[in-house]
Parts: sequence; structure tokens; C-alpha cells
Amino acid sequence: MRKFVVLIILFIFTVFSLPALADILPLSTKSVKYYGIGVLNVPKSYKVYKYPYFDSVVIREVNYENIKRSAIVNTVDMRKISYIAYVPSSNIALLTVDLNPGNDWYSVYINQSTGETGWIYIEDENAFMTYRTLFYKYGKKYGVRMFNDLSKDEKVLYSKEDKSSKILENLTYPKHINFTVIRGNWMLAVVNDMTEHAKVGWFNWRNDDGTLNMFPNFNEVDN
Repeated sequence: MRKFVVLIILFIFTVFSLPALADILPLSTKSVKYYGIGVLNVPKSYKVYKYPYFDSVVIREVNYENIKRSAIVNTVDMRKISYIAYVPSSNIALLTVDLNPGNDWYSVYINQSTGETGWIYIEDENAFMTYRTLFYKYGKKYGVRMFNDLSKDEKVLYSKEDKSSKILENLTYPKHINFTVIRGNWMLAVVNDMTEHAKVGWFNWRNDDGTLNMFPNFNEVDN
């Protein structure tokens, strides 16, 4: 009987703990396969169409009652949607955008493994963000983190926005990163590492092919 009670308590704890564990963030360079041209922060309820018009076939319909509390939607398991960032506490649910014709229709990647796309209609002009805008909006506020599988040669601060410039620091254990400005694929970064000493230099946050080397935080982190 005692064992049964313990199991029930563990089950209840697990169920009620699920929302807190629902956050999805890209942790490595392999986390995102299709970056596209930016990201779309989708609302609590939306439909994904096969083509960019309302008479088209609906591929997927998502309708979750409270993004801050539940990771399960009425018509599809959220874990099967290829969000590159899903943070219920901040109302963040980002899909990568393949095309944006400028008419409130967005072609988004709904499957990061296969590259499957669909069309979403959103009138909110702030829902779409280029990666530069994304970093300024959230990275400026909460800081950014390097992907955990960057090579030693990629975790480097330079004196200028050029890899042929002088290397200022090799970042072995970067703990928290802030930045002041972004110029092209480079940012002027302020890095705190395990020594707690701030290091400043230019970091290559985005590669020439459009892939990222880091991603914004969406919540306060310990410095």
C-alpha cells in the first residue's frame, strides 16, 4: 500500500511538473536544420495551410488554451511541432520562416527533420523577426549563449569584425554573454567566463551561410 501511495505521488508530481519542463531552446548547431530568413512567433491558436489562401487544405490546426501552463494542444502534441524555441512562460513559440511575400502569409518549416513547410496567416507585423531583430529584442534583454558544440576555433573574440584580425580571447568556458551592437554577422560581445572576469571583443554570431553560432536567452539567467 505504501509503495502504491509513493507511486501515485510521483505520478502527480511528474504530471504537474510537465509544463515547467516544456521549454525548448536550440542548444547546439545541430538543433536547427532549416534556418530560413527568420522566425515567426505564432499565437495561441493558428492554422497551417498547404497554400497561402484560406480555401487551401489545412495541414495542421493548433489551439492551446494557455501557453503559460500547458504544453498539450487540442489537436496536436506540441512536442511534434518543430519549434526552434518554445518558452511558455514568455509566450514564445518560434517557427523558422522560409518565405515572407509581404501579404501577412508566411511559409514556415513545420518539420525541422524533413523540411516540410506550410503557410500561416498572421496580421501582427511584429510576429515576424529576422535573426538580427530577434537578437536585439531578446538577446539585449536576457543575453545570449553560444551553442555547446562549437569548436575551439569558433569560440574566439577578435579585435575587429574579421577573422584575420587579432585574437583577443579564446573562450573556454563562456558562462554568460551580452552584446552592445551587431554589425553584419558580427557582434561586439561582453563575455563572463568561469573566472568572472569580463572579456570584450567581436564574435562571429552568424555564419556566411546563415546558420547561427548562438541563440538568445528568453529568461533571466544567473551571471
